[in-house]
Amino acid sequence: MAQSNSKTRLELLGRKLGKRSLALFKTACRTNHNRIVACGVLVLLLFLPTWSSVVWQSILKGDSGFLLNAGFLYLGLDRLWRNRHQLMAEPATEEERFLGYFLIFGGAACFPLCLSSISLQALIVMVILLGIAICNWGIAVIQKHPLALALILISIYPDLGFLGNTIRKTLTGKQLESLMAWLAGLSFAAIGQPVTVEGQFLSLSTSIDPKKAVEVASGCSGFDMAFPIAGFAFIMGLYFKQTWKKTLALITIGVSLALIFNVPRIMLLAVAVVYWGKESFDFWHGPIGGQIFSTIMLTVYYYIAMAIIDQQPSTVTQKAKSKN
Repeated sequence: MAQSNSKTRLELLGRKLGKRSLALFKTACRTNHNRIVACGVLVLLLFLPTWSSVVWQSILKGDSGFLLNAGFLYLGLDRLWRNRHQLMAEPATEEERFLGYFLIFGGAACFPLCLSSISLQALIVMVILLGIAICNWGIAVIQKHPLALALILISIYPDLGFLGNTIRKTLTGKQLESLMAWLAGLSFAAIGQPVTVEGQFLSLSTSIDPKKAVEVASGCSGFDMAFPIAGFAFIMGLYFKQTWKKTLALITIGVSLALIFNVPRIMLLAVAVVYWGKESFDFWHGPIGGQIFSTIMLTVYYYIAMAIIDQQPSTVTQKAKSKN
């Protein structure tokens, strides 16, 4: 009986989904405008498995970057939803619709040519989303809601950490790695450990191996911790409706903490390479060891951030402002 009931429920659910899908399909094919928009949505659906695969792989690696995508998407959609009546009151003109259609068709035509590059696919999907917005609400959606639209477009890129790190290395090279190696060298010298720093390389003077050198690579530069916490700080500032000064303070403190906590992590990894062996290094360099440092850092940052967010003007000051 239980199996038959479950089968009946599944059949009813399948029929409901089929009817709704058919209704959506009929709506999509009702006008030329709907057909063009449906064409753009189809490309978005084709990109969804690739996006999900990249995000899932980052989750398995212990990366929390997918939370940035979710946070940006939520904040962007929420801002547009709260202004939906204003958007509906200003439909796109014929010229704006033509521009939107051009972006949709251009993106759909280029999408099959970019299947080998996830970044190009994401860029094309952004262009298509922009085209859908313009052909429905006109250029006004860009002029009046640039932040909301930018948040939605940014959330489309499945690995924001990789994108940010690539831009950082293109603009600054290995300056951050060298800075972290230099700070770790100062910390080693402060505790009496002889060390030589050359660029991003640390050479520990030990009796085990006098010439043992450790490289501060991109993964140990602290950027992988600084970038997500900067994104989370930005999201917190928007979500709690903080001023831009407070939001900037949240970002600055978060990035500073990430880089500060990265110094003892580099020191620990260097000691693990020289004294403790490969297994210890792999542990502290892997997802579990990285999460230990991230958890401690985020705990400290949480209390600092909440202290900044909870700061409110005094009652006397508020009354004085209201009188003025």
